Amino acid sequence: MKFVLNTLFIVVLSLFIVSCSNKKNDLTNEKETKVTKKIEAIYISHIENDNLNLKEHLTKEISKQNNKKLARKKEKTDATIKTEILNSNMNFKYFYKPTNTEKCLNYKIVNNSRKCIEYGKVQIPCKKKEFNLETKIDLISKNKEVLFSKVYKQSFSKNVCKNIKYSFNPTYHIPANKDKLIKEYNTKLAKEIAKDSINDINLNIL
Repeated sequence: MKFVLNTLFIVVLSLFIVSCSNKKNDLTNEKETKVTKKIEAIYISHIENDNLNLKEHLTKEISKQNNKKLARKKEKTDATIKTEILNSNMNFKYFYKPTNTEKCLNYKIVNNSRKCIEYGKVQIPCKKKEFNLETKIDLISKNKEVLFSKVYKQSFSKNVCKNIKYSFNPTYHIPANKDKLIKEYNTKLAKEIAKDSINDINLNIL
């Protein structure tokens, strides 16, 4: 009986040692598989509705990185940049800007003539144009792993005020060249997003 117990103990101990040995090897292999291959060649996918030259800006920013090259074919690349333009627009906001010029706000009739009893600052109508651009930048490895993903937002605002002689005429109309203005200003915002995103990718991945 004692012999049987000793034999059973030795078998169990042997299985435990083998199991621990395999577990140690599994952990080592797992650590090795997490080591990412150095990214040298990058491919930039086609960007839908890219009228802001965003792909061109991304290309220029990548060319500034040392020891990095643009892949002409997706098959010959270490990673792919995929970009989606989520929002590109221009908003309007109307407001009044006070001036140092005073005018009569209220008066009363005295001896058939008007006499001002309240003065106030002249306010001129203004319009604020705000340009907004929002994009999503992803870096995808050859095995479809998402290496980097971030949504970028950039905005720019510009105030336009009428001359003081138009203080009683606050009417504004949406400009007929709205699309042209969006392209003009949001192209500049796209350049900033390209610069920021490639810098972020370089710090985290490249």
